Amino acid sequence: MKIYIIQHVPFESPGILEQLPNYELIKMYESFTFPQIEDVGLLIVMGGPMGVHDSIDWLRQEKDFIRHVIERDKPVLGICLGAQLIADAIGGEVMPNAEGKEVGWWPIHKSSDDAMFDFLPDTLEVLHWHGDTFTLPEAATTFYSSAICKNQAFLYKHNVIGLQFHFETTSESLRSLVAADEDYLDGGAYVQKKEEILAKSPSEQNAAVLSRLVDYLIKYA
Repeated sequence: MKIYIIQHVPFESPGILEQLPNYELIKMYESFTFPQIEDVGLLIVMGGPMGVHDSIDWLRQEKDFIRHVIERDKPVLGICLGAQLIADAIGGEVMPNAEGKEVGWWPIHKSSDDAMFDFLPDTLEVLHWHGDTFTLPEAATTFYSSAICKNQAFLYKHNVIGLQFHFETTSESLRSLVAADEDYLDGGAYVQKKEEILAKSPSEQNAAVLSRLVDYLIKYA
């Protein structure tokens, strides 16, 4: 099984996902080639500072690729921008969050009572770095929400997961993100200061939950 990871910018790396075996990076900021759909075992789509509706040639190509992968019933994991691209591909609407940006370490709370993932903690503190949100079709189920963003994590059908936040972050990738995108910190109500963000380290619990979610998706490869 081959895992493909789409990376949009150098400073939003796969983080702990680099521990996965047999993966290949598709770097959208360099020369890239998408694989044949039948060769995709698992597709992971990372975050980035661009928006789903930006007029970028390669972004249009990527959106088509993601949609085709989902249509072929392949497992997909989207993180931040990746989750927004999935939402767009499955018929949701992506738009700026009326509550403003959500940046820094904020809690998410389990919002589904069913047993789709019995290993999920009720509450987690995770890294956010987004200003957009999205609606979802009826075939998608939200399983985490935050104070200002309902759809923080969702499952579409049985094998597509979107995470609006960053489980994958390491201390090193966090420093890279803050250094490259510090201008995004605009002092909003849910935007922490640089010092607050860097004062915390990604938790082992978050990494463990991400690992369990990836293992779940790999079953459908």
